[in-house]
Amino acid sequence: MKPYSILAVVLFIPLFAFAGKDPSDYPLRAQILEYTSTSQDLVRQEYRATGMGNIWEGDIVHAFDFTYVCASRLTKNARNRMYSAKWRKPQLRLAILGSKIGANNKYEECELKTSVHDGIYILGAGGITEISQEKYKEWKNRATISKLSISSIPDGAEIEVDGEFMGNTPSVQELSPGEHTIKVSKAGYKAWEKKVKLPAGAFKLNAEMEAEK
Repeated sequence: MKPYSILAVVLFIPLFAFAGKDPSDYPLRAQILEYTSTSQDLVRQEYRATGMGNIWEGDIVHAFDFTYVCASRLTKNARNRMYSAKWRKPQLRLAILGSKIGANNKYEECELKTSVHDGIYILGAGGITEISQEKYKEWKNRATISKLSISSIPDGAEIEVDGEFMGNTPSVQELSPGEHTIKVSKAGYKAWEKKVKLPAGAFKLNAEMEAEK
């Protein structure tokens, strides 16, 4: 496994563009598992952050660490709602494409400075760990993955798994079997929280949320 590296700050370049971005030009898929904001400048619309994620190139997946300076903030995302991406420079500079907030069919691009690992990041009850490609294949072949389907009434609620934001309902999360704390929240409703022991295979949860008075 490649050693962890401390990443340098991203150089100032035009990081976001809102016109002429076609998602079909971004063949890779990126999942952001961990995101830590280091600074933000609202006047200059500049956000700096570091984080961890996985990048899929077809069936090939690798963990990566990143830093960026962008005009908007990335968020953690669920496995079934990954960012479209493409390499600007293989393994070193990754362009992430996201929907522009408040605009339909318009996209914004953020460039990450990356350090790619041989292994894969897995989110479990104890947090994020890296496993080798061999162990990842064994893990999948043994079907030791819990596929948790989470829905809510109303939908569009935020999902947290063991304190980590994982997207919005409805969603399917791939987690390690065992005990996990699931929290579902939405503005105007009381938070729904449940501790569950997930088996290998499929498992469903539906959060019926109560409106705040």
